[in-house]
Amino acid sequence: MVSIFDSSITASTFADDAIAQLFSDRAEIRAMIRVESELALVQANLGIIPTGMGSKISQALESIDVDPAQLAAGYAKDGLCVPSLVKLLAEQLPDDAGDYLHWGATSQDIVDSALLVRLKMICEILGTRIDKLIGLLRALTETHRSTVMLGRTRGQAALPTVFGLKTAGWLSPLVRQKQRLKELLPRLLVVQLGGAVGTLAPLGSQGLEVNQQLAAALDLNPSTMSWHTQRDNIVEFCNWLSVTAGAIGKIGNDLLLMAQSEVAEISFSNGGGSSTMPQKSNPVVADNLVALARYCAGEAGSMQNVLVQSHERDGSCMILESLLFPGLVCAGAASLALGIACIETVKVNESTMKDNLSATNGLVMAEAATFELSKVISKRQASQVVKEACKNAMKSGSNMIDELEKIADAEVDWQQLKQPENYLGVADQIIGEVLDSC
Repeated sequence: MVSIFDSSITASTFADDAIAQLFSDRAEIRAMIRVESELALVQANLGIIPTGMGSKISQALESIDVDPAQLAAGYAKDGLCVPSLVKLLAEQLPDDAGDYLHWGATSQDIVDSALLVRLKMICEILGTRIDKLIGLLRALTETHRSTVMLGRTRGQAALPTVFGLKTAGWLSPLVRQKQRLKELLPRLLVVQLGGAVGTLAPLGSQGLEVNQQLAAALDLNPSTMSWHTQRDNIVEFCNWLSVTAGAIGKIGNDLLLMAQSEVAEISFSNGGGSSTMPQKSNPVVADNLVALARYCAGEAGSMQNVLVQSHERDGSCMILESLLFPGLVCAGAASLALGIACIETVKVNESTMKDNLSATNGLVMAEAATFELSKVISKRQASQVVKEACKNAMKSGSNMIDELEKIADAEVDWQQLKQPENYLGVADQIIGEVLDSC
């Protein structure tokens, strides 16, 4: 075990099979063989290699099974497994077909195109997950559109709000992330075919046509030019993963604070236990969301380094990307999966929310009182009177509005001013706008 993504203990939490399998050695090898196969078919169709040679190569490759261990020595020597893979495949092809395998391509063409073939499947999974999480948050927001609770700023009691507005704040960034994913996919899912230095010289005047047909065969977009040392689209995707995990981490962090024993506004139906404290119900899933958000931020930051490449090929950046990228994708995918599990198991304790609001003894209505009094006296005077009422309430333990009524010489509906639900502004309208955007 070298990471939580490949540990028998933790992998089922942080690296679900759907994603992890696409980063396995065998999945990568299968994808690289597919790229080589489609490349041969395209080149035969265009007359670049002999007629019928593409079919001969493609059919033979279908039955070849490569043990990843067979490529280890070659990787250690060449820094890539493609030279060893091509040699191994060529040796198993009939007649002289091996001479036309990998025609005009370079190793990174195969590695990158194979990666994008798998990323296309990964992005479909991510899209499905973000849709589901958005749906769950939408439903939660609709359910609690009128659930009044205490709003907090900088960890302190601030003003009344509604839980539906808080969940709308969780939902809104994910709606934007869904749109960002849609926008970046055409830039990300691009075939790689440039040859040794990006000129496609061995393919003569047909290089761009091969590029276009290979892209179509792999269900990717064609590239204007090779992006061997242009990793901006890969880094953009990494940033998307980090921002998505961060948005979900914000949900986890809010839930952690709301689940504290002294707050208890939410709980989880599947809280974790303690080895020595039987009373504990730990918010483990929320912990995971916060940890994954921080991990993704760090790895996405490190991925910025692969933008600074040398000339037409940079081996060190290729290695760095292979160290960082799979874990980041797994973590981003896990964040979405665990975010879904989190919302599915959260329990909203509305009565506790009401109790916590009442426990402020009306102090939470200080801003409301100031603006209400400002209708009949100056804002400065109103602020001074309300401050005095707050001090009196904190000292006596009485309701701040009752204390204010004693010292304020103003005609105000004090009972109406006491009610938090009367000071929610346009919260419901904002919630409606967010829900309409889904």
